[in-house]
Amino acid sequence: MIRLENGLYICHLNGYTLKVVYLGSNVCAIYLDDQFQGKAQFDYVKKKLNQMEKRWDTSKVIHYQYQELTPMHNYRV
Repeated sequence: MIRLENGLYICHLNGYTLKVVYLGSNVCAIYLDDQFQGKAQFDYVKKKLNQMEKRWDTSKVIHYQYQELTPMHNYRV
């Protein structure tokens, strides 16, 4: 997790960008790909995200690029 200014934390897990905004009083807002997901206790969220980052190797995870299926001609069984 990377800490930016104004209480903004960014984390990249499994191809998703997770933003945690510290609101004060141990409360944070959670955004998944810029969509608000809810509020939670900041200490708990930070602890769990750090555990996930250590456990999962997300450096090799890539987004799937959708490709249209193309029929194979002259295919024999």
